Amino acid sequence: MNEKQPSLPIIIFLISTIIGVGIVSLPRETAVIVGQPNMWISVILGALIAFLNACFIFLLIKRFPNQTLYDFAPKVIGKWIGKLLNIIFVLYTISISAFVIRTMSEIVTYYLLDRTPDIVILLVLVLSCSYLVSCGLKNIVMFFQLYFPIILTMFFLLTILSIKSIEVTNLRPIFVNDGFSLLKGVNTTFFSFVGYELIMVLSGYQTFTKWRSMTKILGISIASVCTIYVLFFILNIGILSIGELKVITFPTIEMAKTIEYQGFFFERFELLFLFGWIVTIFTTLTAYYYSALLGICKTINCKRNLYVNLFVGAAILSLSLVPSGITELFSSATYVNNLSYAALIGIPLILLVVSVTKERFQ
Repeated sequence: MNEKQPSLPIIIFLISTIIGVGIVSLPRETAVIVGQPNMWISVILGALIAFLNACFIFLLIKRFPNQTLYDFAPKVIGKWIGKLLNIIFVLYTISISAFVIRTMSEIVTYYLLDRTPDIVILLVLVLSCSYLVSCGLKNIVMFFQLYFPIILTMFFLLTILSIKSIEVTNLRPIFVNDGFSLLKGVNTTFFSFVGYELIMVLSGYQTFTKWRSMTKILGISIASVCTIYVLFFILNIGILSIGELKVITFPTIEMAKTIEYQGFFFERFELLFLFGWIVTIFTTLTAYYYSALLGICKTINCKRNLYVNLFVGAAILSLSLVPSGITELFSSATYVNNLSYAALIGIPLILLVVSVTKERFQ
């Protein structure tokens, strides 16, 4: 695929990957840190930083057309150090996958299947994902395009149904507050946009060399997710208030439970949200699962096969079962964030500096 082909599939891929756990847990995490009705500003700032970082990553991949991170890292910095960076990125994708599906399992167990063991929920999701991944990236992108309208419809309906429950006083004041707290919140909101770094994997699927087309793809993707997050932040604050957000584990789901329409045939509107949200979790897992599988195969120079696929699935499943409960799960997010710094900033920075330096001294 070349750069003249439509960018819409890549935009849908990135949006489907970015939207995940953050939409259900981010309002609580940000409320604890910021504690202000205008904490949605932190989301916008986080999106801006994510966009700038994505452009920085593009500076790297445009130097190596039609190659993934796993291809050019050993060429830039040497075989063994390059493979080490590849392994770090693979560990990052596996850690993200494990955290995402374990969070989903906790929510599904609490709200839907309270008597179903976590291992069953996790196993079904991982096996389904492994099958889709085995079909290749082209089919993954097509799958994302197929389910993307469902995700958008869910968000749109939930927004429309929730508007009448907003208490405007909960949203005030808007601009007269502590700016330093908003900046502290950026450290949390920034990580809710992870997913754009997979352009370092997609670069082997589509050529990215032009600033105009790439900034369009990144800008639309991150801005779309930012709009959805800000909208749900406003709904959460307006319906639940800052005080409740600080103590509710998954405020967006609780917000959906507050929707009531007398005489309407459908009462549990949180199920509508959960249906669409589980699809976003599946797309996020698929994107990172594929990245991990591709990384392992390119690092050890083997073809993608059933055994490597099952190994990646087993690694994700095993890591997702490590936390003993939801408290320990949220604590593990610190380790995931540290790996994210390495994948989002550290690895691209090292490779870009080395590649530019080598070019100048050759």
